[in-house]
Amino acid sequence: MKLCVLGYGRVWTARPPGRRTAAAYYNTTGVLVDGRPRPRSCIYGYVRIDECLGFHPDHAHRTIHRVFETDGVSQWNGCRKVFLQTLHPRGTPPDRYLLRISSFEVGHIRRASCWLCETGDVVSFSDGNDQQEALVILPAFGWVQSDDGLFYLIPHADRPWLAELRRKG
Repeated sequence: MKLCVLGYGRVWTARPPGRRTAAAYYNTTGVLVDGRPRPRSCIYGYVRIDECLGFHPDHAHRTIHRVFETDGVSQWNGCRKVFLQTLHPRGTPPDRYLLRISSFEVGHIRRASCWLCETGDVVSFSDGNDQQEALVILPAFGWVQSDDGLFYLIPHADRPWLAELRRKG
């Protein structure tokens, strides 16, 4: 699957190279606790990206609107994971989008209700201190429901690697 990154969660961790030739970086959701992002996972999962792709979290913004090859969301040791494997050339149209949503942007999400379209998938969801943050994978025109309304992911017609979450109406 070709996955376009539109955003990452607040929390980054790293695993040093060890036997591998490059470090691995892990991204997940979090909420602010005493001014610092902390994971408060209701659904724990992460996105992994290796340094051998030229990635470093200090420059994560360079991979926004870029398309990676991935196998999608899988389960490992009770965790949901997405491994960003290969970077496609600029201009590659994606199949799906990875995006960060927060209660500051879309309002409170009631997880007990139907809040994500059927074709969407949750990577990670943190909830605490009256804040929420989720990493989700959505198709074009996929939706998220919150207390503030219904939000659709709308790709740009001529540049499909650019997409934004827009409120209906």
